[in-house]
Amino acid sequence: MVRVSYDYDLMTVLARHLWHLRDELDATSHTDKTFAAGDIGPRRETAEALEDFYGAWKKSFGEGWQAMTDLGNLLDKAGKAFYDQDASQAAGAAQQVTAQVRGEATRQNETRKQQLNGKLRADEAGRLEARYRTQQARLKKEQDALVEKRKKFDEQTAAQQKRQEELNKEQEELARKREPLLKEQDALQARQQQLWQEEKDLLRQREEKLQVRRDELQKDYEALRKEQEPLIKQQEELQRRQQQLWEDEKALRAEQDAAMQKKVTALEEEQKAYDGKQDVLQEKQEALWKERRALLDKDGVTQAELDAWQRRQDALDKERDALWESEGKGLAGRWEALEQEQRDQEKAFAPLRERQRELDDERDALSRAQEPLSERQDALQARQKDLWALEKSTQKEVEGAVKVKQDDLDSDRADLQTRLDPLDQESNDLQARQKELWDDQSETDKEQTALTEEEKPVQQRQQDLQDSFGEEYDKLRDWDPDKDADVGRLRGMRGQLDDLPPEAFVPKGYTIEDANNTTTVSYQLDENGEIKVDKNGDPVETTTTVTNKNTGLSYSETYHALAKDGDSVTTIRSSDGSVTKIYMDSSPEDAPDGWMRRYVTDETGRDTLQIWTKRPDGDWELTMDKETYLNSEAGKEDDQQRLDRPPAYLTVENPLVDAGGRPTGSTAPPTTTTVQEGVTRTVYTGADGSVTKVVTNENAGIRFVADASNEVQEIWQRAEDGTWYLRESLTQHERISAEPPLGTLGENWR
Repeated sequence: MVRVSYDYDLMTVLARHLWHLRDELDATSHTDKTFAAGDIGPRRETAEALEDFYGAWKKSFGEGWQAMTDLGNLLDKAGKAFYDQDASQAAGAAQQVTAQVRGEATRQNETRKQQLNGKLRADEAGRLEARYRTQQARLKKEQDALVEKRKKFDEQTAAQQKRQEELNKEQEELARKREPLLKEQDALQARQQQLWQEEKDLLRQREEKLQVRRDELQKDYEALRKEQEPLIKQQEELQRRQQQLWEDEKALRAEQDAAMQKKVTALEEEQKAYDGKQDVLQEKQEALWKERRALLDKDGVTQAELDAWQRRQDALDKERDALWESEGKGLAGRWEALEQEQRDQEKAFAPLRERQRELDDERDALSRAQEPLSERQDALQARQKDLWALEKSTQKEVEGAVKVKQDDLDSDRADLQTRLDPLDQESNDLQARQKELWDDQSETDKEQTALTEEEKPVQQRQQDLQDSFGEEYDKLRDWDPDKDADVGRLRGMRGQLDDLPPEAFVPKGYTIEDANNTTTVSYQLDENGEIKVDKNGDPVETTTTVTNKNTGLSYSETYHALAKDGDSVTTIRSSDGSVTKIYMDSSPEDAPDGWMRRYVTDETGRDTLQIWTKRPDGDWELTMDKETYLNSEAGKEDDQQRLDRPPAYLTVENPLVDAGGRPTGSTAPPTTTTVQEGVTRTVYTGADGSVTKVVTNENAGIRFVADASNEVQEIWQRAEDGTWYLRESLTQHERISAEPPLGTLGENWR
């Protein structure tokens, strides 16, 4: 197979030589002198022919200049393209070499750190064990003292056990003495049981005889009850009818009283009005009498005055008579009519009184019918009294029959008790001694319990000490000496650290020199001047620059890791001065699991040049090319005349809000409002007074972030797993009209 190589240095040099020759040719082809037609000669045809020749000659120089320019540009473009290709490979190799150097230094330092940490842990373990032994020794003294107390209590318990054994022997001897007496007591108890049985038999025989008399008496009572039953029912019926008669009489009386009370009340009102008028006339009469007395007491009263008074008196009498005729007479008649009505109401009770007489007659007849049965009942009660007297007399006969035997038995029991009393006293003494022993044992148990309680704290301290030692010993396995730096400890272990390997220098950059190129690898540093790394410990941003020593051409790649694992953006600055960006989407939100996508854009990230796709089990494939697409029929009909841009979560490194919808900076307490079901608006005010509105539509799984003027700045989308990702950002767009690129919040959401 033939190997083809390209000398891009030579191509670049040739291009520059061609451009130089082109410039010299251009300078040679120009002249400062101009020739008029008359200067060439008298013949016009000759002059025109010479001018045409000169024009063709100048044109050939111009075409040569353009050909040399195109050839130089072609060589320059080809050389730079080949250079960029080699520089890209060299940049990748340099990154690997730099990573190996950093990795080797890091591994060497990690090994040294592990050895140092092991020595520090061993030293710390020795300190811990020494501290534990000291505490254990103090605790051992307390435990020994408690063991001595426990021994004394054990001796007391042994002595008490010996006393218990002696008491047990004495109680056994006493039991031996009591045994024959207890047997005799059992015999007496058997005689008592036999005597009780004899008494029981006599009582049973007596009860059988009495029961016959009771049954006969009960039979007569039952016969009498059956004969009395119809009369009792008749009596109950009379009682029911009597009760009903009383209720009817009461109801009639209440009805009459209510009606009469209503009429009386009305008449009383009329009477009151009439009496009022009478009182007025009486007051006038008294005034006239007073006036008459005054006239009579007056000296020189005239007949005319007396006649005038008499006329007033006559007028008053007429007024009184008129009042009587118009009101008083009728009112008196109504009172008399009411009294007559009240007397007539008594006639309504005549049927009830007749019913009462009938009930009384029936009750008298029933009483006469019950007289013979009452006599029989009195006879039965007399027989019952005789039976009770017989029961009492026979009870005394039974008690007398067993009394002699019971007296003999009581005498034998008293004699036995006389012999048992000394033994009972001895038993009581033994019980007292037993109680005293039990008290001593109880006191010893209390003291032992107290000792046990006293031992518990010591045992707990022992357990705590062991647990603490175990916990601290376990913590040593995860102990990070770097977080607990102690210079004094390292100084004290100086002799133990001599065998540690030297600490390796971890470069913050790397430069590789060869005959043609200088390759430089640098990293983004943090505020402390150290390499800024991500959560996995890898550099966040790496810049690799390859510079050609011969031509001065330069190529660089800047790799920047994004927040999501596997996502990145690589900025490529080619030797021709162009800048492209490659966005790597390791898990596109709109693609199946395992798919990957790569966007090649211009420097702004807004103009996508190519889109590459990789399936889970395939290679990278070019799925969209801008030039090819726009020249196709579909591209010509596409209104936006561009390819899809990379998603905002790749191009926007610092969005306005996080995945939870909260601004990244410090804000005042937010205000949240539910604008409709499933839609909330939260307003945040920053420290600088800026306002951020976050409207979340849980129903549609979309979130809008707007500024104080309600212009949408970001659009977030909810993924299938419930997490939120930045779908679009205002920074991806250019404002080409008054309408905001992402629109504004709806009226109801502002």
